[in-house]
Amino acid sequence: ALQFHTGTIEPESFEASNINPNGKYVVSMPNLKEFYSNNETERFRLYVRNKNWSPNIYTKTQASPQTLTIESASYRVYRTLDAYEAIPYGTGSDLHTLMSHDVSGNYFNLDMSLLEPGYQYALKFALYESPVDSWIEQPETFTFRVEEYEY
Repeated sequence: ALQFHTGTIEPESFEASNINPNGKYVVSMPNLKEFYSNNETERFRLYVRNKNWSPNIYTKTQASPQTLTIESASYRVYRTLDAYEAIPYGTGSDLHTLMSHDVSGNYFNLDMSLLEPGYQYALKFALYESPVDSWIEQPETFTFRVEEYEY
């Protein structure tokens, strides 16, 4: 005897992580200061190199570090105390956190008056990787404090 059963199948879906532990880049911010005043606009520079890059004698003697320029790089800012998202990634249609770039690499200007003084904040970066057609958040985190400007 042949039996039929009707119903629906709801497959469980798993979201892919946007952190790539095997990423191909290492990012740094050598000019990051520990404190910033809430009345300034600061230019943040990002230095990017390939993960498996190995310096030779020539690159060690150069005055400025070599950096890769990433065509599509984005940043976010969050408060470390409670993970409050002060400036979320703009990787959608508006790209409000898309970084600029020049001969010295990627950068962005941040108006510190947007952040509440007296707190520590963290910067995270996502780089667009065309082979996977996705923004990949980098593992590095960079922290700084915003202090009240005193006249």
